[in-house]
Amino acid sequence: MDNPERTYRKAGEAHQIHGVMEAEEYDRLIRAIVPSQPLLLATIIDYLPPHPRRVLELGCGTGILTAMIQEEYPDTEITGIDLSREMLKAAAAKPDLAGVEFLAQDLRDAWPTDRYDAIVTSLCLHHVPRDDRVMVARRALQVLSPGGRFICGDIFRAEHDWEEQVQREIWCRGMKRGGASDDVIQGMIAQRDKHSPEFTSVSWFRDMLVEWGFGRAVVPFTSGFVGLVVGFAGEFHKDL
Repeated sequence: MDNPERTYRKAGEAHQIHGVMEAEEYDRLIRAIVPSQPLLLATIIDYLPPHPRRVLELGCGTGILTAMIQEEYPDTEITGIDLSREMLKAAAAKPDLAGVEFLAQDLRDAWPTDRYDAIVTSLCLHHVPRDDRVMVARRALQVLSPGGRFICGDIFRAEHDWEEQVQREIWCRGMKRGGASDDVIQGMIAQRDKHSPEFTSVSWFRDMLVEWGFGRAVVPFTSGFVGLVVGFAGEFHKDL
């Protein structure tokens, strides 16, 4: 999965993604680990508001989604946040991302004091505790422009235990078909087992966005454990 284990450490320290690969391997292996990643990212692009002026990306990693946003909207000001300096170094080295501002920080720390037309995150929020995910969503609502969108692609738990088992079998076959080694597959399964108690269902997250203050929320994409939730901000929100 696109970050089913990004180990959070102090900025500047080397770390592994998913506990199974280093930053320089990320672009090569991510499609094997998350077979539905291309469709997820394409749907995120589809749900961006028309011609956004400013976009904030949380957990931008090596800039895979960042580059897609830049290609679709070359005049948009994009700020990317990621804890890993190694990942940001890889992103900044990509010529098509020369105009993007990258910040090495924890996504739970203070964000730049701008207003954004969209805040996007791809397979990242499940790395932080549930209460922190709530905080991130509520903060997103505070800094979105009226009519802005919080676009969150993430890893979720299945609605039922039997469904979890079916999806797990399909996921393992997909990783194997994509070329992931047995060690990587076993590492991914171990990380899901370790962190699954903190995962929420995609329907829970959608309903909570509305409860937290978003005017509307939809789930336009799901594939196995991967889901996309989009919250639509209404009028300007002050402190919640």
